[in-house]
Amino acid sequence: MKRDFAIAVKAVIVKEGKVLVLSRSRDEMECSYMNNHQKWDLPGGGLHFYERSQDGLQREIKEETNLQVFVGEPISLFDVIKNHIHLCIFTYSCRWKEGEVVLSSEHESYSWMSEEEVCASMLPSWMKRDLLRALARDAYMIDGKQ
Repeated sequence: MKRDFAIAVKAVIVKEGKVLVLSRSRDEMECSYMNNHQKWDLPGGGLHFYERSQDGLQREIKEETNLQVFVGEPISLFDVIKNHIHLCIFTYSCRWKEGEVVLSSEHESYSWMSEEEVCASMLPSWMKRDLLRALARDAYMIDGKQ
């Protein structure tokens, strides 16, 4: 029996007190082996062999959103084990550096959400947790308390 292992990186991008949330395209959802039912997404994807996580994250963000960011600290690690595949997903807190969102074909829309909008949304609990962690970390950095 063949088993596979992969590492993916995701970003919670903070810009002016709001976080970026993506909506996956129908095609992307239908061809997804691991997650074909989840509409909401964060920028990111699988790492290439010998690619540092921060470098892969920068590449994925650029491909999916055309944004440039400062990559901060990891805020979560999630293991997905399904059908002989083990996927580790590392989510990083990032701060927007420059650019306007230009979506790839993987996503059909996006939203910059405030903390209040995140809390009131129907986003999955894991995503709300990571979005709120990144917003709290960003506010901490802006206040100069580090």
